[in-house]
Amino acid sequence: MQKEAVDAVIGGLTTAGVNFISLLPDSDFSQLQRRVGNDPAFEYVPVSTESIGVGVCAGAWFGGKLPALLIPTSGLLVASWPLASINMAWGVPLLLLIPYRGDIGDAFWMMGPYKQTTEPLLNVLHIPHTVISKVEEISGAIVDAFGSAISWQRPVAVLLTGETIK
Repeated sequence: MQKEAVDAVIGGLTTAGVNFISLLPDSDFSQLQRRVGNDPAFEYVPVSTESIGVGVCAGAWFGGKLPALLIPTSGLLVASWPLASINMAWGVPLLLLIPYRGDIGDAFWMMGPYKQTTEPLLNVLHIPHTVISKVEEISGAIVDAFGSAISWQRPVAVLLTGETIK
């Protein structure tokens, strides 16, 4: 992610009131990870798998925090069971922030299958989502998605693609 996109994500998270972030270290989020880890506005918990991140964020919610989970595209597949069994079953809100790899314009051939699985999986899990391709749309989308997650008491995802992850 370029600096402008990282700034927009941090701005959106801050404006939304997110104060707890769990993240699986990932090359797509390396610059964002450094910023989040050094920002005192966020309690930051790195995890070894996305499924653990879902559980950590649920615990944070029950402990009074406002959580977001930043996971790689492939991580959504790993996180699907705890999202269904914890967040969906118990009404635990969570902002999912996912770099949408494999979308149109992603030149890395190996990411193609993620285009075919990401949105269909979100639909199967009944997780509302939005796809953001412009840097200037990031902050507002995060604020809207987090507000919806809190209001609806369920996960909501923001998929970042196009210029937002370059």
